[in-house]
Amino acid sequence: MMSKLKFLLSFLLLSSCSSLSDLTESFTNFLGDEEILFLSAYENVKIVDQDSNLTGQNSHPINISEERVEGALKLLLFRVGTNTKSLFPGDKLKIISMSISEGLSKANKNQDIVFTMEDWYSGLPGTKLKDNRVVSGRVFYNRDGLNVIFGSVLREGFQSTTDPMLQGRNPDLRTNPYMPGSRSISVKNPFALAVPPKTGIMKPRIAKGRADWIVLTKAALVARSNLSENERRTARSSNIEVQGLRSEVQQLRQELQSLKNPNQQYRYNTQPYPYPQPYPYQQPYSYQQPYPYQQPLPYQQPNPYQQAYPYPYQNPYQNQQFRQPSTQTQPNQLSLKSLENMRSRGLISEESYLKKLKELGY
Repeated sequence: MMSKLKFLLSFLLLSSCSSLSDLTESFTNFLGDEEILFLSAYENVKIVDQDSNLTGQNSHPINISEERVEGALKLLLFRVGTNTKSLFPGDKLKIISMSISEGLSKANKNQDIVFTMEDWYSGLPGTKLKDNRVVSGRVFYNRDGLNVIFGSVLREGFQSTTDPMLQGRNPDLRTNPYMPGSRSISVKNPFALAVPPKTGIMKPRIAKGRADWIVLTKAALVARSNLSENERRTARSSNIEVQGLRSEVQQLRQELQSLKNPNQQYRYNTQPYPYPQPYPYQQPYSYQQPYPYQQPLPYQQPNPYQQAYPYPYQNPYQNQQFRQPSTQTQPNQLSLKSLENMRSRGLISEESYLKKLKELGY
């Protein structure tokens, strides 16, 4: 009953104008001096001033082809129960992609592109027939990528309190779905966004915690065909990651591990990766570098596989406590014992004994 009533109200509104061009002309008067890229009754794409300096100046103008913008927007879905549906169906996708591409090439550093699109969506909860819904947003490009801040993700349209003709008297984004998204205000929408995993769509760090702000990175801004059923299915259960958060978490884990076991952290960092990528911000040691905490002997390189040198050369790495005492008797010691033996037996005189001692150096 409500759907039929909405349809009747929309029909009366359109019929009150002599033609669709009259409605467009009246809406153009409302838009004022803003540069209009597309306009059809309630729907429009235009260039406006930035709503806030929260993100600094934009990287405008910039040339991103219509095909690349369209390829990224094809990734944008919304969840309906256990299924996902395209946010920009049919010919709406072509129109908004072309207009955004044109706007990015014309806007300056202090301007954004805003859009408002309406369409009839089927299969929504609580409706048996198609229901009119509004998708609105703000688009700008910066160092993070192509930012899209949604003001409305399928909020209901054709309501008297949110009629586009009343935007000037009702600029509140929270009650007017036709208003574009905002850097400073976040609005809860009836449907959540969904994207296939690892496709280059993320949340900017500045918008962490917000569900209405996404960034289309270079990986997302490529021409592509329509999504497969498998991609739509995986998008249903995936979450949109915060830009740069994964690398930050990995770095924190490494720092925590190094605090728990600093020796292990040092040992791992001294070895290069197998292929041959080193750890971030660290160059691997050269192959001639000695192991940590070990200095080579002067003018001699250590050889870990060197065998002990044969006696009498002493191995410089051999531990002193493992040396074998020498059992070889010196010649002087042998002669001295012989002299003492001969003296004790009376075979030589005392004078000859002393003479021989002097000859032996005693």
